[in-house]
Amino acid sequence: MNFLKLMHSIKTNKLSLKTLPAAMLVMCFLTLTGCSKPQSSINVTYIERLSSTVDTSTTEPAPLKQLPLLQPPPIEQSDLTLSIVELAGISQCKLNVLISEHNNQLGKTASAAGQLKYQINFIKSAQVCLNSLDKNSPSYTKILAAKNYKQIHLMHFFNIMLFKEPELNLTWQLTSNELTTKPAGFSDTVHALKQLVLIKQQINAKEFSEINSDSIFSALEQLNKFQFNQALIQSVRKQVVLNNNATQLVKTLNFNTLCPQGKNNKNAKIISNVFQKFYLKQIQPYQAQLTGYLEALQPLYNELWFNESISSPQINNLVKTGSTSNLLNLLKSSAKKHVVWWQGFYKTCEISPI
Repeated sequence: MNFLKLMHSIKTNKLSLKTLPAAMLVMCFLTLTGCSKPQSSINVTYIERLSSTVDTSTTEPAPLKQLPLLQPPPIEQSDLTLSIVELAGISQCKLNVLISEHNNQLGKTASAAGQLKYQINFIKSAQVCLNSLDKNSPSYTKILAAKNYKQIHLMHFFNIMLFKEPELNLTWQLTSNELTTKPAGFSDTVHALKQLVLIKQQINAKEFSEINSDSIFSALEQLNKFQFNQALIQSVRKQVVLNNNATQLVKTLNFNTLCPQGKNNKNAKIISNVFQKFYLKQIQPYQAQLTGYLEALQPLYNELWFNESISSPQINNLVKTGSTSNLLNLLKSSAKKHVVWWQGFYKTCEISPI
């Protein structure tokens, strides 16, 4: 049976899986589910080949731990309300429509991002509305108080969005996804995070009228489409652990045993080939890619997450600028330590790495 016809028959329930030969079942399964291995499997193979060549056991790398976010502390709730009469009195303002929409069922079920957008739009519309009202009227007093309240607490609503929206909070959650060598969405992710960082900067600078609230959802849409951040952080953390695991293994090796003076150094040449085949040709270029992504994204992670009330110490450490324990420096230093051992190996054993 033609393979494409076979797949169509399965999907349309015209053919039972029970009636297929085993080889066809395997072929169908790989086609439907995909058979690509995560990039970290190359690191695992690399470590296994090294250990089998020198006949030594490996240690299991420590499993990655979840990076928690902290519940945002509550803020004092505002009890300011406008009566129906007062709302009617500001019918000439866009604020009237905004408040009415927010008070309906759709507004009450708005997401954290929707709530932030509302707060921003209220502040911007309120100022326009205040300019048209009598300063001695109750409506003016209430709207001014509401505007001031929202301005003071706007960063709280921004952090609530970071905490609740899955496009953002999943950034730090463990996942089975790792970046491939040709991932999609890097430039879109950079653009999306820059949009959110700009909003945060404008909030801190009290430049409320400059904020483009529509960019909140356009940024989240791009982050959701590619889920690049979560896969990148997962990949980097995994590469760091596996680099350290590989370095731990090679540091147990004795140069006198690997390449005894005047004797056969067969094992040394074999592990050199393993290093070149797996680490130099596959792992190192991949890690260089990750480094490039982080050099662009880590400053944005820092702007969004560092020292915020929702960020745990673990997250702060990973995004702190200049820290030896941030994501970028952990990856660089773990790779450097591993390569340094190999430099010593080639010098001592007098083997050319090329």
